[in-house]
Amino acid sequence: MTSPAGQDRSHESIINDNLARLFRERLGMDAVAETLHGGRRPDVVARMPGGAPIVLETEIAPAPTVEADALSRLGMEIDGRRVENAFAVTAPGRMRTAPQQSLYEQLAVARLTWREWRSDGTAGPGLEGTFAELGDAVVRAIPPRGNLEEAVDLLEQGARNAGARILASPGTAYRVGRVFGTEPGEESSNMAALVIINAMVFQNRLADVVGSYLPVSATRRYGAVEVEPLLRVWSDILQEDYYPIFSLAEELVMQFASKETSEVLGECAQTADRLLRMGAVGRHDLTGRIFNRLIAERKLLAAFYTSIPASTLLAGLALAPERWTGVQWGELESVGQMRVVDPACGTGTLPMAAYRQIVRNYTTAGRAVPEDPALHRELVERVIIGLDVVKAAIHLTAATLASMSPSARFKQMQLDTLRLGMDDAGKVHLGSLEWLAAPKIQSFFSATEEQMGATNGNGRMVRRPQADLVISNPPYTRRGADGSREESIARVFSIPEGDADSQDAIKKRTAALLKGTGANQIAGHGSSFVVLADLLVNLGGRIALVLPATALAGESWRRIRGMLAERYEIEFVVSSHDPGARSISYDTGIAEILLVARRLEEKEEPARRGIFVNLWRTARQETDALALVQGITATAAAPVLRSDGPPAGGTPLIIGRESWGEVVDGPVGDAPWQTARWRNALTCQLVNALERGEVWNTDGLQVIGRIPIAALGDVCNVGPEDRAIHGPNGVFNAYRGQQEQAPFPALWRHSASVHQKMTAEPNSYLSPRAGRDYQSIWARSGNLHITRDVQYDSQRVMATRTATRTLGVSQWYSLNAPAEDPAVKFRWEIALALWCNSTLGIAPHANHDSRSQVGRGRGSRGMLQSMPVLEVRRLADWQLAAAEGIWRDFQERTFQSFHQCAVDAARIELDERVVRELLGLGEDAVAAVARLRRLLAADPSIHGGKAAELP
Repeated sequence: MTSPAGQDRSHESIINDNLARLFRERLGMDAVAETLHGGRRPDVVARMPGGAPIVLETEIAPAPTVEADALSRLGMEIDGRRVENAFAVTAPGRMRTAPQQSLYEQLAVARLTWREWRSDGTAGPGLEGTFAELGDAVVRAIPPRGNLEEAVDLLEQGARNAGARILASPGTAYRVGRVFGTEPGEESSNMAALVIINAMVFQNRLADVVGSYLPVSATRRYGAVEVEPLLRVWSDILQEDYYPIFSLAEELVMQFASKETSEVLGECAQTADRLLRMGAVGRHDLTGRIFNRLIAERKLLAAFYTSIPASTLLAGLALAPERWTGVQWGELESVGQMRVVDPACGTGTLPMAAYRQIVRNYTTAGRAVPEDPALHRELVERVIIGLDVVKAAIHLTAATLASMSPSARFKQMQLDTLRLGMDDAGKVHLGSLEWLAAPKIQSFFSATEEQMGATNGNGRMVRRPQADLVISNPPYTRRGADGSREESIARVFSIPEGDADSQDAIKKRTAALLKGTGANQIAGHGSSFVVLADLLVNLGGRIALVLPATALAGESWRRIRGMLAERYEIEFVVSSHDPGARSISYDTGIAEILLVARRLEEKEEPARRGIFVNLWRTARQETDALALVQGITATAAAPVLRSDGPPAGGTPLIIGRESWGEVVDGPVGDAPWQTARWRNALTCQLVNALERGEVWNTDGLQVIGRIPIAALGDVCNVGPEDRAIHGPNGVFNAYRGQQEQAPFPALWRHSASVHQKMTAEPNSYLSPRAGRDYQSIWARSGNLHITRDVQYDSQRVMATRTATRTLGVSQWYSLNAPAEDPAVKFRWEIALALWCNSTLGIAPHANHDSRSQVGRGRGSRGMLQSMPVLEVRRLADWQLAAAEGIWRDFQERTFQSFHQCAVDAARIELDERVVRELLGLGEDAVAAVARLRRLLAADPSIHGGKAAELP
């Protein structure tokens, strides 16, 4: 075809041929162009070996119909498989006139645009990049969530069915339990089935790419899988390689009695076959998700599964190639010198994500084929180091990493199972945390001390690595968090049920390991693993962690925050403010963050600032996460707005012409990192300004009023902790319900149905314990009480006043203004009560408490003491007189819940009178507080699962 100017013009079919060739030669995919399928001719069909077909519809810009064409391909069948993902790809106009002999090379470096469409009706963002980025998105495209859940359910049901057959034979169940080091039961039986299914899946994938290995179907006789031929195949494979995958499966099968072997193996083989036909394996960590459904003690171990999109996002930000100036990403020797460590790797989701990002960096830097056997060997034998305390989890990690390149040979993975609990000699082991005390720790793959990953099966001492990157989703649970579950503790910690002495030994060992560090056992072991990461990482290296959102503000995390601010450049703190997806790990139900930080070089001064990414929508697919990595790194490379600057909002995070959130520069230190705690940076800026005593006008251009502010602990004496009042170490016995003329009345817990106004009656009473110094505790009782924990979508008052002296218990803390004159004390306290219940007081509480669950804030006495409040001691007489007048009018008014503050007539009127009469500010300040009120009401962490109520 020739243009009017005499130039050759390439038909789109020629472009499709070259695009398919790029997928084949650069990515190792099966790809064809312009092939007829059932009467329809998609432009390009690409798939990984054995995977589901992915269609690419291509057009030359301006491409008016390309997205409609891509959508039309969803649901069509190609070789008996449904198309679940289709890409609409637009090539630049110059491709039409590019010489055909150079079209392949030009297409490889051209700026393409694309959007992924999925069969569930969702779509990824519109993106732009070279073929390398497009190819990466296509390789990582997986079926929509509905299809994925179908595969998860299939695998779970298969594991449970086979596990039930194991459990039905007491002898076999006992022997299987011994392999895992646990008592026989449903969990160990199901886990055994999962390991065998996993091995069968991998065996079949090997058979597809290595001709000398037989598939599971070749071990059938008269329709049934026979154990001897199956073990013979596994033995042949083990002679060559893949010890981490097949050794545990082989050991389990050898525990079966003949009567159930055929049934168990048949169920496992059928499940493996169905998964392979679905194309679900090899693309995501199905077995990891099932592992977390099956393990009964996952809450004790906090072995929660990190989602694939979140893992991809964390690894992508941590391994962004432009941030690793010392690594030659295109050089195998340079990449092979890196060390990536996950000290609590679980089923390997994060090591897998790191592996994939390194491969992406390697191929983008100039290497053509992602499945480079030499690169694969370097990564699995040297670069990726993983440890866990659960034997089956390490097996799954090994299979996950090996599946990245099934045909590549390797000798030994750096994966180890460590002991958690007490051994027969009474020595306590705490997994990888033992590195805090010793440079080497013993690897225990099983009771016979086999070590996962070694071809000869011998145990070894594992040297503490010096890591370039520590990437982990560490355990969150507190020591003793499930202390009432004695049976579970006995099974996990290898101690006799109810053995208090052994449990005490474990507690003491934990305290000894953490002594002198910033870790706090109240914060849970998440803080312990931050300390471990700090020990493992090299100067100039990085830590990349999934942490609970409480790490941002919790008082027990204060020293950890201080350590990070002092020793690290905080590169990224990613928080989700998507109401439907604040968790990063499946099943946790709590808000989490992604932290990426670079360890400072020697003598490098800390900036004590960080880049915060507040997502309004989270990545639902891995391809979305790749787009987020690209968008975040590009946005953060330029100057961004500051959370402690003028109220101008954050820098928009635009992905494919759509807003996904904001990027904000914020301060870091041991105080709460508030920049990550609000959906809108504008909210954070206004609240931070308020805590500095500034009220800005509605357009954020100038300060229109100043307010005296001080820490609550400086303004009032804050009452005692609960544990000092009642409980094992308390001085009182506490009783619910009122008692006439009780000498020691108490206010116990915050009730949304009862506490609706700024006055309250005692609802409990206390009885002194003989021999305890109750007088000093009772002396801290008072009339004003503030709540520690807040359910923003149901609670109505932040502070309340009782007519009689009362002691706040469980969520309530009594406050005492330090004034000798009772009249002055009364005035100070009612002014403080008015402030705390207005928007001006609600906002600082929400800025400092730990909102790990939507609509709920958790605090502490320390948090209350440091919380900024109105400095009532500096108020003039006219202001205190105004406070009395407002109090008289509002003390019996009923308020609506905090999330309704923008439409609650009582709250609105209280705000206006506090601003005008108590603070003496004008109408522009009234308007500014109204703006803050609407922002609070619109924030998902305040309205929770309920709809935002706005005027």
